[in-house]
Amino acid sequence: MAEIRDFNRNQYLLKGGVDKKSKDKKNDREKKSMDSMLARHRQVKLYTVLAILALVAVVAAGTYISWKNKVYIDYEVIQQSEWVRASESKSINIKGTLFTYSNDGMSCADLKGKTIWNQTYEMQNPEIRLCGRTVAVGDYNGRKIYVANTQGMIGTIETTMPIRDFCVSSNGVVAAVLDDSAVTAIYLYNAATGEALADFKTRMSNSGYPIALDISSDGSLAAVSYIKAEKGKLVSDIGFYNFSAVGQDYVDNFVSGYGYPEAVIPMVHFMGNDTVFAVADNRLMFFRGRQRPESFSENMISEEIQSVFYDENHVGLVFYNTAAETTYRIEIYDTNAKNVCEIAFDMQYKEILFDTSGIIIYNDNECLIYDWGGRLKYQGIFEESVTCFVPGKSISRHTLVTEDAIQTIQLQ
Repeated sequence: MAEIRDFNRNQYLLKGGVDKKSKDKKNDREKKSMDSMLARHRQVKLYTVLAILALVAVVAAGTYISWKNKVYIDYEVIQQSEWVRASESKSINIKGTLFTYSNDGMSCADLKGKTIWNQTYEMQNPEIRLCGRTVAVGDYNGRKIYVANTQGMIGTIETTMPIRDFCVSSNGVVAAVLDDSAVTAIYLYNAATGEALADFKTRMSNSGYPIALDISSDGSLAAVSYIKAEKGKLVSDIGFYNFSAVGQDYVDNFVSGYGYPEAVIPMVHFMGNDTVFAVADNRLMFFRGRQRPESFSENMISEEIQSVFYDENHVGLVFYNTAAETTYRIEIYDTNAKNVCEIAFDMQYKEILFDTSGIIIYNDNECLIYDWGGRLKYQGIFEESVTCFVPGKSISRHTLVTEDAIQTIQLQ
């Protein structure tokens, strides 16, 4: 019996040993099954996330396309402030503030109509020049130029000769063309002190008569357009003058110049410190350089230019659109002289604005807004006569200045 028990015990132990191996195999299979399930779970989770992302991308793309193609047809006044100003005054937008000027003085207000500062003067026909947040006001044939920015007055310049033209930099340097019979002088002034910083004189027999000038935003470079007659034909020149240390090595600070036979150049303008555009009756020119500007683009024009509009980054030329059904066409160029947009339109315009949100064409009674792809975003009529349009941060929200109110509008 003992032997049988030992035998049975051995058989039991042997059987138990076999069961242990079988159990290990079973555990391996279960582990592999679990790993496989986990892998499938991760795969399903990944596919779910990818599907959600794809759906979001489709919805976002659809929303973007819908927004791009959306055209507004009306607007709602969502905020309005009372606006009181002289009936003969004019108002313009300077970086989100309202600058108002007349024969009797000038002032600056925020977009709720609150006065920031004001200055009185007496002028017959005040003209303004802008650069960034800085504005200069002078009178043709007068002898005073008032300079301010959106925060307050910078100073007043008094000249010894009649003013023929002037311009201002963002830091308050003023360049002025002063007439003294046969000699025409160009002076640079520090508006804060009223002192003359530099000057150079021109004669019709030499360089010609200056018909346009501008100064870089930092006041170190000046560009002047001259016109004169040679052998019975008109000749124009553009001269660049450097008033930094570099220009001291040149006679009269003249560092570079370009001639244009049989052309009249009534506009020259700095786009910042190192890029300049000039508009002639037969071409559009671009120059670049911080010290000695050089010509890098010249586009010949066969049509008559009706108007020129510009900001720090763009210049737009308006033509009659004689070959098409619309009345006007505007060609817009960037600082690289690249044609970035072209728009044909019918509306009579007072002003054309270039803004990050779009291109705004308006008059007292109606408005057109295009995005930078040339797509029409809004066309409508103002409820009241508008004297100034202030672009908003988005293409659908802007500020209108009427005769007696400042309105924030939401396009619909």
